[in-house]
Amino acid sequence: MYFVRSIFVVLTLALPVSGCKPSGPTVVADVIYAGGPIVTMNDAQPNAEALAVKDGKILAAGAKADIEKTHKGATTKAVDLAGKALMPGFIDGHAHAQQFGTQAVGANLLAPPDGTVNTMDDLVARLKTFSVGPDVELTGWIFGVGYDDALLGRHPTREDLDKVSSTVPVMATHISGHFAAVNTPGLKMIGYGADTPNPEGGVIRREADGKTPNGVLEELAAMPYVVKFLTPTTQAGKDVFLKRGLEMAKSYGYTTANEGRMFGAMHTDMVSAAERGLVDIDFTGWMDYTNRAEIDRGFSTTYKNRYRLAGLKITLDGSPQGRTAWRTVAYLIPPDGQKPGYKGYPAIPDTSQVEAYLDEAYTKGWPVKVHTNGDAAIDQLFEALKPVVTKHGVKPGQVILIHGQFIRPDQVQALKPLGIFPSMFPMHTFYWGDWYKQIVGPEQAARISPMRSILNTGLHATSHTDAPVALPNLMQVVWATVNRTSRSGTVIGPDERVTPYEAMKMITLWGAEQFGEQAAKGSFEPGKLADMVILSDNPLTIDPTSINKIVVLETIKEGKTVYKRGQ
Repeated sequence: MYFVRSIFVVLTLALPVSGCKPSGPTVVADVIYAGGPIVTMNDAQPNAEALAVKDGKILAAGAKADIEKTHKGATTKAVDLAGKALMPGFIDGHAHAQQFGTQAVGANLLAPPDGTVNTMDDLVARLKTFSVGPDVELTGWIFGVGYDDALLGRHPTREDLDKVSSTVPVMATHISGHFAAVNTPGLKMIGYGADTPNPEGGVIRREADGKTPNGVLEELAAMPYVVKFLTPTTQAGKDVFLKRGLEMAKSYGYTTANEGRMFGAMHTDMVSAAERGLVDIDFTGWMDYTNRAEIDRGFSTTYKNRYRLAGLKITLDGSPQGRTAWRTVAYLIPPDGQKPGYKGYPAIPDTSQVEAYLDEAYTKGWPVKVHTNGDAAIDQLFEALKPVVTKHGVKPGQVILIHGQFIRPDQVQALKPLGIFPSMFPMHTFYWGDWYKQIVGPEQAARISPMRSILNTGLHATSHTDAPVALPNLMQVVWATVNRTSRSGTVIGPDERVTPYEAMKMITLWGAEQFGEQAAKGSFEPGKLADMVILSDNPLTIDPTSINKIVVLETIKEGKTVYKRGQ
């Protein structure tokens, strides 16, 4: 990566790994962990019997006898892992952590195994239950997160949601995050009517008259209003959402979180929360390209109060499962209201504008996350990036390709020469693998998130949850990356599976690398931060089909426990 946080340059604690006697005086550890598998994610020393921590950093890892002889003192706390696994803390390649509060507070509209919504009646019932609870006051909306039209058979309409309430605005957000459905009062609150044109990069779906909004909103017709209306208006409400969201993140082992697309006041809200001590794990923000002035003012490669504005976000298309991803070939089944031959559509039709955004980012040193799902969107990224690379040179990792579900084999080969770091979404193999076989065909479905092909090019990669698309459960991501098994039990693209060790690297060491923080995070090496998780089992030795049954028992940030199951 092209930058490293200077605050974490490691000098003073760079002791020899245990097994070798220190050349200087003995350093007494604050804590020594032993009694269970310690998976370091350090290729030079993959396993250890004991791990010593001092002042929130890794002091040493190695044989228990050596660690205790060299670093155990009268004040050292001994932690017995009791057979549980200790690993570096988790780093999600891409998520919307500032919106975890929406998921934690709102009605859970997810299908099993993450929720209980199987039918439209289930969805309405869940929203009705939320409507009589106290959390409606936080936003003024009755809302829920995570419905899946691929399983329900269709999107909920305003007619469905008017059954929840005909007086209070109701919003149900799609599992992709790229759609929302609202009731009649919700449409009025947004300001959508029969005469409202579709915004660029979005669609307001209509009823049979071709004019009246039916309540289903696509892409940029939905996203800004999801953020606007499902964000509390009071500081107390915002704090409730953030606290609940961070607790959810920590319960899944996050020690570094990120908000992958910031709009409006989201950055200033995070600055305020961090200054007031509400953020106890590291948190990066990625500002939408429509608000680049905020990056000029706030971009930083170092954390302040555990938060930093890390870069730019450009979104070039939509959702593959929602069929708004931009492809070069038509979907086999077009969505409602579209004709045969429909290929999705771009979010920014003018490629020269995308080039201008990338050029500005390279000039100013901003890392860029670029959302591309369809192969046409990836072609657009390459077309925009090539002249920028010619001008500025290849800068490995400055552009992070997010999702890339329908990336073609030739496009996989083009990533490394352009310096693109891939962050993929193999969790789709479970949630929508069967659906993809219908809408794009089995051959294309087998190639979604082609992790093995990417690693075979010599690139490192990350996987991600994109939560609140689904729960921010990184063990579910690892399970999907290793097994690629669909809801029906079908293996989707067996040749694209990876090993458990590779999959764990994608949420630890390579996650740190993606964000330019590999000198400080991602593996147990002397001088790195003591960001750690204790897991119920070892993902490297358990039956790979059971990896998603592993739970996080404790999350530790710089030596301090920030989450413990059952407490």
